[in-house]
Amino acid sequence: MRTPHLLAGACATSDLEAPYRHAELAVWDEVQRCLLAYPRVWASLEEGAMLLGEEVDELWDEVRCNRIGRARAEAVQVAAMGIRFVADLCSTSTGAPIRRCRQAATAARRLRPALNPTRPFASSHEAFGFIKREYDALWLAVACGGDPRPAAERTAATAIRFVAEILSAERSLA
Repeated sequence: MRTPHLLAGACATSDLEAPYRHAELAVWDEVQRCLLAYPRVWASLEEGAMLLGEEVDELWDEVRCNRIGRARAEAVQVAAMGIRFVADLCSTSTGAPIRRCRQAATAARRLRPALNPTRPFASSHEAFGFIKREYDALWLAVACGGDPRPAAERTAATAIRFVAEILSAERSLA
């Protein structure tokens, strides 16, 4: 995946919202690419959860090896698959897939203030832990017959936070 938004979000600016906007733009680029490459609607909640889980696993591989640039790119894919999960499997709208994805992306954006603690993520490992927690809640909802939509939206929103807050170098807690 090549997107200028991942680089632009890391630029120094006094606008505190700029990294989140750039992260959202990178995710939207990935959603559009995914819809073109894989237009078929996912067949089941289980299929969608496993495709999203594959992206979460790939994110962990990059975080564990401390490849932050690649981890940010994988977090973009996690967010895009979370949006796609909601659009393909949880949407009550009958519109075009791109429209359903736009609605799901808007829902994820609205969640960010509720998911944003008093400080940015301290490290990629911490950020991944938050994403994994939300994905596990999604899988539990799928396995137990619950509503996976809120967890899918939170997974996407948390992955967007990862992209916006985890830059090329880890922050220290000091």
